[in-house]
Amino acid sequence: DTGTYKIKLVASKGTCKNTTYQSVRIYLPMLIYVPNSFTPNGDGINDIFIPEGDGILKYEMFIYDRWGQLVFMSDDINKGWDGKFSKGSGSVVGEDIYVYVINVKSISNKHDYTYRGTVNVVK
Repeated sequence: DTGTYKIKLVASKGTCKNTTYQSVRIYLPMLIYVPNSFTPNGDGINDIFIPEGDGILKYEMFIYDRWGQLVFMSDDINKGWDGKFSKGSGSVVGEDIYVYVINVKSISNKHDYTYRGTVNVVK
């Protein structure tokens, strides 16, 4: 389980005995789940593309169309993509496959990770 634990080590040889203590912090491993499709049609079901994760210290997500144009960007893991262009018209994108790039920093080891993949917009 996650948390801080005090570890006790007792070493002995014959009649000699020594004890030492050390605090150890246990973190959850970083996990991220990224859906592969969503339906931004306003019916209230599966309208937002939003990855979910645990053990994430820093997060940023970029969505690109097939020509490499940036369609959406967020640095808040709780803010997903609603299928609209974030700049310009703000209109809903067409039914197609879009590329995501997600950059995260793990709480446990402070390493940076990049996840790349595609998401299907289905209407």
